[in-house]
Amino acid sequence: MEKRIDWWNIVFTAFFILFVYVAYEVATFSGVAPRSVSIWDAFLMTLATFRLTRLVVYDSITKWFRNLFADAREFTFLGTIKTLVNCPWCIGLWFAVIVAAAYFTAPFAWFFIFVLALGGAATVMQLTANTLGWRAEYKKRLVQDIKPKEGEHQGGTCG
Repeated sequence: MEKRIDWWNIVFTAFFILFVYVAYEVATFSGVAPRSVSIWDAFLMTLATFRLTRLVVYDSITKWFRNLFADAREFTFLGTIKTLVNCPWCIGLWFAVIVAAAYFTAPFAWFFIFVLALGGAATVMQLTANTLGWRAEYKKRLVQDIKPKEGEHQGGTCG
């Protein structure tokens, strides 16, 4: 079986590396790149990246965007974009660079990062509540399955 090389993945990887390098150079050259980032700001950027990733990969509001690439074939430019917008690991890395670059180079981006972070925190809370609810429902059903049915004899001594 012949193994094909997806050249578009290589092109996107090279572009990503170039994008990261240029973002770093712009931030450094313009003097806006701080020597350190507070844990709070890093946390907000993390939540913002998380929210953007979920928005593109999972949310129904952006399904139209994912559907633009639904019929894209592998080993094509559009196929690579299809992979990118359907992979939380892939798009999350891109969004991390975009959020960090915006944080360092555009002071007005702080508001959008903050709003996305609030949305990310709300998403985490909702997912946690859903998980706890599903777990409680699962345990309730387990207990109901173990309970003897009405009128069943449970064994032991009879009086």
